[in-house]
Amino acid sequence: MEEAQSRAEIKSRPFLGVYFAGCSVYGRLYRNKEKSAYVGLCPGCGQSFLIRIDADGTSCRLFTAYCR
Repeated sequence: MEEAQSRAEIKSRPFLGVYFAGCSVYGRLYRNKEKSAYVGLCPGCGQSFLIRIDADGTSCRLFTAYCR
């Protein structure tokens, strides 16, 4: 039951779509519990990424990240 609940939490969390250019794959960065940043890993190479949330922010939901 706990595993299903944690999956539901992840699916409902806000995310950013990211194109990881170095590996030519798409993925997601999820907002952290503190609501201060979006964090995650490139699904191709495993490099970690963190995008801080600023008060001014942006309406963009799709970004390009450059990994190894």
